[in-house]
Amino acid sequence: MTATRRAYVLNQLREMPDFLERAFLGMPRHLLTMVSANDHSPLIEHLWHVRDCESDLYGPRIERVLAEVRPRLEPMDVSGWPAERRYDLRDGDQAVREFVELRSRLVDQLETVADINFERTGIRHDGSEADVYFLIEQLADHDRDHRWRMCSILKEAATSSAQSL
Repeated sequence: MTATRRAYVLNQLREMPDFLERAFLGMPRHLLTMVSANDHSPLIEHLWHVRDCESDLYGPRIERVLAEVRPRLEPMDVSGWPAERRYDLRDGDQAVREFVELRSRLVDQLETVADINFERTGIRHDGSEADVYFLIEQLADHDRDHRWRMCSILKEAATSSAQSL
């Protein structure tokens, strides 16, 4: 991995914490729990989902590939998390703060990894290989998907609010 490519992927990982802090810290609960017409997950579920994916899915996968020789990366069903983990009752600011801390630790760790280790691979459930770079890109894609969805919910809330004026 070149220094430029490494900087690029790490910068992608730095975007989500900044977005979450700027957009959601201190947001009123009624906005966090509003159900959108276009997205059946309220903002509070998005916040906790990205937080839990950081600690329970993407972070551990990256760490395993860095620490183990070709570990198996089994699929994980996250569809039950909102109900099982009671996202609807949890605090949005806590999700943001914990996500920021987890992501900061991951980026700090990746900054110290030798370039050659970004080429270490794990084996996916279908037998294909996934190197650290691929896993980081997968995580960045996940971040982008949730940013778009969350922005869409915010736009809907703003439009609804403006129409009621």
